[in-house]
Amino acid sequence: MQALTNSHSDKYAAWRELNRTLGANSSATNFATTCWQGCLTARPGPVPGGPTAWYHADATTLTSRTVVFSDQSIRGTQPIVRWRWDFGDGTRAEGPGPHTKTYAADGTYKTSLTVTDAAGVTHTTRGDRTLPDNLEPMYPSLHSKLYLFSTVGTGRQSRQWISAYSSGNPTYQQARKGFNNLNVAVGDRTLYTIFRNYFNDLVRASRGQLFSSNYFRTLTTPGNAATGARPTTVHLLPQTSGDINRDILKSIKCRYKVGTKWKRTDVRVSMLVMTRRGVAGDLWRLAMQQGCNVEIVYTQMSQRLKGANGRWLADEDGGPTDWGVADCLSTPPTKVVLTKARKGKPAKRKVVRNSVGDCSGGSLRGGVPVTSNGTWLNRTSPYGGGRLIVRMSCPVAPKYDPVRKSWAVACIRADVYTHHKLLMVNGHIHGKPQKYVMTGTSNWSRSSLRLSDELITEIQHAGALYDQYRSNHEYIKKVVAKNSLKKGKKATVYRLQLSQSQVLDVRGLTDEQLAADEG
Repeated sequence: MQALTNSHSDKYAAWRELNRTLGANSSATNFATTCWQGCLTARPGPVPGGPTAWYHADATTLTSRTVVFSDQSIRGTQPIVRWRWDFGDGTRAEGPGPHTKTYAADGTYKTSLTVTDAAGVTHTTRGDRTLPDNLEPMYPSLHSKLYLFSTVGTGRQSRQWISAYSSGNPTYQQARKGFNNLNVAVGDRTLYTIFRNYFNDLVRASRGQLFSSNYFRTLTTPGNAATGARPTTVHLLPQTSGDINRDILKSIKCRYKVGTKWKRTDVRVSMLVMTRRGVAGDLWRLAMQQGCNVEIVYTQMSQRLKGANGRWLADEDGGPTDWGVADCLSTPPTKVVLTKARKGKPAKRKVVRNSVGDCSGGSLRGGVPVTSNGTWLNRTSPYGGGRLIVRMSCPVAPKYDPVRKSWAVACIRADVYTHHKLLMVNGHIHGKPQKYVMTGTSNWSRSSLRLSDELITEIQHAGALYDQYRSNHEYIKKVVAKNSLKKGKKATVYRLQLSQSQVLDVRGLTDEQLAADEG
């Protein structure tokens, strides 16, 4: 039994009991250990033959400011003779430790350890430490949710090479609340081996024995027709260069011919976090320019917010919040260009094709979507007849992230939300007509793509599997409508605490306001 999780887990009673039972030595047959700030997050590796700086920074409890820094460095050809610690608050220490450090205030501290060997060769490893632990940001982290079983059952009931990957964490919250998926492949030894090698790399990285500037790799499996395991393409992240999210979306063709008939591609998305404007622009172009039908259900989506005084909200550093995904998606397909009258020529008003641009032309106008049926955007394009429908998976409110110092629009109901990381296509993708499913653990966010340990799977010609996901998607839409604000209610007013001295109001937009400039 071998278990590896991110360091958010190590303060909880269930994890500590598992750790006590199995032991923490990841070189043993059985173990339960953690990986701090992403196992495979890009970090500079040591000089060949030189020392490797590696350390743990464990807070004593979930809410304390006391951290124990323990040396986990690895010697090279020469012994390590010097350890230099930087705790990120202006204090430092020498020697291997462990060093117990109590910080004066909550916050995020940039810590580091530099080691030097007898030949004078040095290596430095850095990591952010956020206190208290219950405010530690989710990213970068070990974010994969992967379960591997070499054999289950006995005798004639036994099955081998079981691979299961999920959008959901093994927590009560994810087991009982929200929408998740779990894919299970039975008897697919190739897939099992891919994931087992990935797990081994995560473990090696957790010990400081594997560094990579860009871990990303793509592998394929033929599946197993006897057990129903589908042929699968697996992408293992982080990807520090390139963009697998957008590569997949750009392979979609919206209008295609089967025989003599033209068909239209349907694209359905169910996603916990959408904060990448490039991805949003691709979805907008598919619907508003190329003719796809695109439906999106989400839980958290970035956008720019405006206070009741008409001013854009600022972050904690006083800078403006940036245009976000919701602003991109709400960009109308057309815009009006006015030419001023001059030299006897009358003014002209011309309607032209719009482009998503920097997303500042969206119709949200800084308001928060608050609707009676969960659907805040339902727009048809005059160019190709594509359609874009956007639904929030639960009532939302603006939320400030004190770690990232940024505003987002987040779910305010912990019992109803989508936690999927899911793309479904019925149409033309990857060069052929098919039913297609992309799922795994990766949100459409920069952190998921660039920083964290994630997995993405693509199942082409998914057939019945696609139909099951499609059925679940329709069910989510019904639940979304049922749990949204009831008709007749006025738009909610959210009072936001920007700082200790400043409270701002952000009023939600009603269905009527959101539909005011629909084309």
